[in-house]
Amino acid sequence: MSEESDYIEVKVHSKGMYKSTAEKIVKQGASGAISGSQISPSAKKVLEDNGVWYRENVEPSDLESESREIEKEN
Repeated sequence: MSEESDYIEVKVHSKGMYKSTAEKIVKQGASGAISGSQISPSAKKVLEDNGVWYRENVEPSDLESESREIEKEN
């Protein structure tokens, strides 16, 4: 793995991702966040203001299929 790899935070919150979690993700230096639930508008603002991309309502199967596509390309 490259020393310059992006850090991606994967969070699964059954009741949503809120501002405090987004602030923690930013503090950790993540370049992206994937949530298995909805992300609140205030959390989205924190992420956007800090250049962190995000995806919400992601199912585990969504990640699995993308991983297989990447493996096929390599």
